[in-house]
Amino acid sequence: MHSKRLPGWARAACTAAAALVFLLVYEWAVYKVPVTQIFLPTSSWSDEVIYSKQLAAAVRYGAPQGYFGFNESHAEVGTYAAWGPAVFFVYALPGLLLRGQNAFLWCNLLFVAAGWTFFALAARLSWKRQAVFALALAAMNAPIRYVFSAMQEPLHYALVLAVLGCGILARRDRNRAAWGILCALCAVATLVRPYEAVLWLYPLALAWRDRRRVAVCVAGGAVSLGGTLMLMSKFYAPYFFTNVDMGALQEAAHGHLLEAAKDMARKLIGAMQTVFAAMASDFANRTGGYYLLLFALLAVVIVCLAVDARRGRPIFWKGCAAVTAVIVFLALMLMYRPGEGSRHTLVLDVLLLASLLVEDARPAGGTALAAAALALLGVVNLADGYTMPHYSAEWDAEVQQVETVLTHYRADSDAPWDNTVGYAFGDPVHCGLLYGVPDGMGIQFDEAAYLTDPNHEIYSRYVMTAADTPIAARLDAEGWQVIYQSEKCMIYMRTM
Repeated sequence: MHSKRLPGWARAACTAAAALVFLLVYEWAVYKVPVTQIFLPTSSWSDEVIYSKQLAAAVRYGAPQGYFGFNESHAEVGTYAAWGPAVFFVYALPGLLLRGQNAFLWCNLLFVAAGWTFFALAARLSWKRQAVFALALAAMNAPIRYVFSAMQEPLHYALVLAVLGCGILARRDRNRAAWGILCALCAVATLVRPYEAVLWLYPLALAWRDRRRVAVCVAGGAVSLGGTLMLMSKFYAPYFFTNVDMGALQEAAHGHLLEAAKDMARKLIGAMQTVFAAMASDFANRTGGYYLLLFALLAVVIVCLAVDARRGRPIFWKGCAAVTAVIVFLALMLMYRPGEGSRHTLVLDVLLLASLLVEDARPAGGTALAAAALALLGVVNLADGYTMPHYSAEWDAEVQQVETVLTHYRADSDAPWDNTVGYAFGDPVHCGLLYGVPDGMGIQFDEAAYLTDPNHEIYSRYVMTAADTPIAARLDAEGWQVIYQSEKCMIYMRTM
C-alpha cells in the first residue's frame, strides 16, 4: 500500500498487514485449511522434518546434540545435515520467539511479509501494482504453497526482494547505507545457498564506475563464496546421492580445462534434454511445471527488455534479473540433477516478476492476467494434486507417544550417536512421526539397503522402523530392545 497521507511506519504496517492477509486468505481459500490447523507431521515432505528439527535444536541448544545425516553420515565438523548451519542461524533469529512444530512455517510467513514490505516501500509500489504482484503469485500457486511449509524457499524470496529493494534505494537515492546493506544481504544469500553468489552482480552493476566499491564487491563475493564452499565441504552431511556435482570445477582447478569444458557441455546437454522433455510432457498433460513457468516468465522479461532498450525506456532491473536467472539456471543444470533443481527456480520466478513490475507496469499486469488465464485453463497449474497437511488427533497422539518414549529412554550421554535416531527410509513408517524426536536429538535418514547390510554397523542408539521387516529382523537378531511398538512404527534401542 502507498499513500502520501500516511507516515512511513504506518505505510509499512499497512503493507505488511495486507501481505499477510493475502497469504493467509489465499491459503485458506485454495486448500481449505486454516493456518492454525496446518499440521506438519501429516506432511509427506521428508525434508521438512530435517529442517524443522534442526531449527528446534539450534534454538534450544545452539546446535543439534545428535547427528543429522543420511545413511549414518555426518558433517566433518558439527552435527548439521545439508544446508546447515548458516541457514538455521538465520531462521533461529525469529525462531527464538516463533517456536513449536510449525516454527519454520511462522518464520517463512515473517520472512515473506518482511521482504514484500521492504520491496514495496523501496520501489514505491502503489496498491494496484502490489495487487498485480499478488495476482501473479496466486496464479503460480507454488511460490505461495512453499510459504506454508517447512521448506526454506520463502527465505530466498525475501532475500531477493530485499536485494532488489536495496538496489533501488542505492540507485535512485544514491544511498550509501542501502548499498552497504545490499552487500551484506548478498553475503548472507551466498552463505545459505552457494549459487546465490550471482546476486553480487547487483551491487557490482551499481558501482561499476567506482573502483573502491568494485573492489569491495569482488572481495565480498570472494570471501562469502569461499565461506559457503568451506561450509559445504566441512559442515554439511552428504546426501544419499551426490546432490552437488563439483567435478568440472575440480578438473578446472587441477588445470584440466579442456576436460572440464567437455564435462560441463555433456552435463548441460543432458540436463537440457531432461528439462525440455519434462516441459513438453507438462504442457501436453496440462499439469504445469516449474521449468515451464520459469521459461515463460523469462521470455516475457527478455521481450520487454528488447522492446524497452529499442525505445530508450528503463531496462536496468530487468537486465539484472534476466542475467541472474540465466546464470542460476545454468548453475542448477551443471551442479544439480534437473529434478532436484526444479523447485529452486521458484526464487527466480519471484525475482523476474518483481523486476518486471518495477519497470513495466502494463506488461507485468498482462503477465499476471495471462498467468491467471493459463492457471484456469490448467496449462500452468501448479496447485493440482497438492494438499495442505491438516490436523489429525490420531497422528498428534502418536507423535506425542513417540516423544514421551524417546524422552524417557534418552541416554544420559553427550556422545552424538547416543542422541541420534536412525529412520528406516523406505519402510512403511510415515516420516511425520519424526516430529516426535525430542528437540536436540539428531536424525539419520537411512535407506533399508544400508540398515540391512551386515557390513554396516549401526551407530545410532535408536532406530525407527516397521514391524516384520528385514531391518526389524536384523535388530532383533542383534539383541536390540524394543522400547515402543504400535501399528504405525517400532522404535528399537541399542542395549550396548
